[in-house]
Amino acid sequence: MARPATRSLPGREICSLRSAERRIPRPSISGTILAPVRPSRDRPSFSNMTPPPWCCLGRLPRGSSMVSFVSRQPDMNEKTTFDALTRDIFQRRLIGIAEEMSASLRRASYSSIIWDMYDYSCAILSPDGEILAQAETIPAQLGILQVACRDVVKVIPLETWEDGDAIICNDPYQGCTHTPDIVLFSPVIHDGKLVAIAATIAHHVDIGGKTPCTTAPDNTEVFGEGLIFPPLRLVSKGVPNDDLFRMLAANVRHPQSSLGDLRAQIAGCRTAERRLKELAARYGTNLFLQLNDAVLAYGENYMTAALREREGVVVSATVQIEDEIASDEPITMVCRASVSDGCIQVDFSGTSDQRANALNCPYASTVSLASYAVKTAFAPDSPQNGGFMRPIHVIAPRGSVLNPKRPAAVGSRHYAAQAVAEVVLRALCRMPGVAGYAGSQISFPAVKAGGFDTRPERRNANGEAPYFIITDIMGGGSGATAQGDGLNAIDTHGGNCSILSAEIMETASPVRVLRTELVEGSGGKGAHEGGMALRREYELLCDGVNVNVYVQQMRDYARPWGEAGGAPGQAAGSHLNPGTDRETALPPKALALTPGKGAVIRLQSSGGGGWGDPADRVEGQSA
Repeated sequence: MARPATRSLPGREICSLRSAERRIPRPSISGTILAPVRPSRDRPSFSNMTPPPWCCLGRLPRGSSMVSFVSRQPDMNEKTTFDALTRDIFQRRLIGIAEEMSASLRRASYSSIIWDMYDYSCAILSPDGEILAQAETIPAQLGILQVACRDVVKVIPLETWEDGDAIICNDPYQGCTHTPDIVLFSPVIHDGKLVAIAATIAHHVDIGGKTPCTTAPDNTEVFGEGLIFPPLRLVSKGVPNDDLFRMLAANVRHPQSSLGDLRAQIAGCRTAERRLKELAARYGTNLFLQLNDAVLAYGENYMTAALREREGVVVSATVQIEDEIASDEPITMVCRASVSDGCIQVDFSGTSDQRANALNCPYASTVSLASYAVKTAFAPDSPQNGGFMRPIHVIAPRGSVLNPKRPAAVGSRHYAAQAVAEVVLRALCRMPGVAGYAGSQISFPAVKAGGFDTRPERRNANGEAPYFIITDIMGGGSGATAQGDGLNAIDTHGGNCSILSAEIMETASPVRVLRTELVEGSGGKGAHEGGMALRREYELLCDGVNVNVYVQQMRDYARPWGEAGGAPGQAAGSHLNPGTDRETALPPKALALTPGKGAVIRLQSSGGGGWGDPADRVEGQSA
């Protein structure tokens, strides 16, 4: 295993605890990690909640909400009996446990969106609900677990959690993202004390609602987006709540997958429980809890030191994405970031009001993606835990697209969420010491299909056609930076999913992948060029298939921007029956298509923006 990288900050040397097991190149801004890359192969309003002691929530002018995570004061009467090396070894062990629970969940899952596309996350939380360690999966989901835990414990207090419990929640207005992302929390109790919380979040391929895969962008209320679980005990003292399992099975399109994936999440939590109890037994309960505090304090100090280098700086930026469902007016994201006293305030005042569709982004997702962007810009090598979130304060006006009021629909919130990362990074790259950054693809091309596979060879012994459901998403080009070209065909920012393997799609559904290719010349020109877009074509092999196609960044105003004289990336697009006399350009949200057997759908993501004057490019330069 490669040695961890080191980074010097004032007065100390910092050892990166990032996993060295994945040796895959990543785009960067001043060494900033943008997104891991894998080969092509989640009722009461937030602002009305009273948070626990470690989270401060305030009402601000204009109905805004602000969240900040503050240090929990350790018990100074207990002697600290460890050094920095012990702390680092302990944190590395926590990361290993998180990766092990991730492997357990993935191997036990049923849906390709989990075991092939990696749309899930695992983490270990402190007894106070702050992330101690996480597996390297989906950035957009991991920050959410901290917010979700805060809301869950308001309904089911921690003192009532018992060994063997598993708490379920997917309510977007109680700290979660959208209904397909189901969150599970399990307490880890050793010697009668809560020492940690095991947490998983996984995207379920279907949770009910009016369309296959649930996430229809034209929904106007969250009630049309499938089953909503408020915080409930799915498992109590090790005994599953069979009533909840039966209710889930009766309301989804593919019960076997949904139930199997939920049990896989339980398996991931159980893996963490076993390993964490072993670790607590090794260190002793008191030292284990002290090390928890030390791990979080280290992350906080690292981020604070990085922010103090930009003391007093104020920057702002704007990004637009398409709506074209409820309105022809684009959705505008406005970010103002200011650094003061070692903390950063990220303020989205001026952002568009919530829309009468499912493009709204729940506040938990806004916090998560904003925090990701801050860490990306300033402290990429800091520990991946809740400590780094403590100096970050996120403000979003209540009733805006980034903090909608219930019952606004939020099923397609990922389009707005990716734009959160873009607009924050665009602003932060104007701060001193942060390298220039051009816009990345946040086009998020997705195809979701469901129906009966009526091909004769797929019918069962009784002649019945099986029901199928499948989803695929595509990456695109990341933006170039002052340091080099953008990367090709990656799921940027909060995504990090893999493209669905063609073999899996063709085995599980009557959809054939005709081609998957890079789009030459799609990256913006510049001294450093943007990454290339991805193009994929799908052929339907039977009639009656219901297809929904979603793409962003199709309009000129939404293309990934160029920076420092670089050109913008190529726009995304989607077409039905390309290259024929029946070719049709599809809108950004093409819903409830039934084009019939033999129809071909082409999706293309956007290319990344270029950085610098194209005249300064060195021939033969590569990313």
